[in-house]
Amino acid sequence: MVRVKYAKANLCRGHFLDYIERRVEKTIERHRMLENVKKLLVGVSGGKDSLSLLYILSKLRSKYGVELIGFHLDSGIPGYSEESKKVVLEACRENSVQCIVISLREATGYSLPELVEKVKRPPCSICGLLKRYFINNVALEIGADAVALGHHIDDILAFAVKDFLLQDLLDLSKMKPVSLGKEGFLVKKLKILYEVYESDLELYAQLRGIKVVGTQCPFKYNDPFLTSARRMIEEIEEHAPGFKIMLACKLSVYADKLGVEGELTPCKYCGSPSSSGVCGVCKVTMRISGHPMGFEIKGKIRSLIKNSGV
Repeated sequence: MVRVKYAKANLCRGHFLDYIERRVEKTIERHRMLENVKKLLVGVSGGKDSLSLLYILSKLRSKYGVELIGFHLDSGIPGYSEESKKVVLEACRENSVQCIVISLREATGYSLPELVEKVKRPPCSICGLLKRYFINNVALEIGADAVALGHHIDDILAFAVKDFLLQDLLDLSKMKPVSLGKEGFLVKKLKILYEVYESDLELYAQLRGIKVVGTQCPFKYNDPFLTSARRMIEEIEEHAPGFKIMLACKLSVYADKLGVEGELTPCKYCGSPSSSGVCGVCKVTMRISGHPMGFEIKGKIRSLIKNSGV
């Protein structure tokens, strides 16, 4: 029996699984996430969040008439990346989802550990930058109408609290369920797990028998600010079950009304979205190789996708 405190319900295994899937479906419908979406690219890392998302979407695709394609970036972290890739490919195969796997080393000439050593920036910062760049360009290349990411309510709220306290209104405005894109430039992003607790996802994956990566990324960094924000939110939730959901609902409205939009312009080297005229990937590669590699990387992405048969 599973106790869902915020729903004031005791659920058996089957009803709990149905409850989480219905919760995701209601989020999709409430925010009209899959409206006009025929092809959806799903970022899959190998963790419980993205694999649960993949499984749930595979069950819903026929209802919404959506073609799913998985995407995994092989970061080249010894041991960890090999296991992640294996888990992702197995999950996509079991759910009858085509999967695009791109090796960071093959596309850029460097693995993540090598980039971290050369750039001297926090690993998570570089990894996030690369994943955003690759998933947007892969989506554009295959003609996807949107990308789905495995961000759950706990991560979203922690980042929102940090952004609010630091008054980073631009970043806060992105903490909404749907981030609209621009055709041929920036693909729409969907946070389909917007109202799902991390603890529920962990239990969902366990009860569904979803195989996830068994080790933690060796580069994982616990931001003290985000850790404190999560702890604060969790304490309030303990005393007022359902607080997270209420806050997420308020956030989705508030973020949408902020009216703060960073002006994105094409990178002068590769054409990807940038806030300063040069995208993050071109800046990073310029530092380590002496020249911006964005245009080359996009060409590699195009070639690798073509060879994958997707």
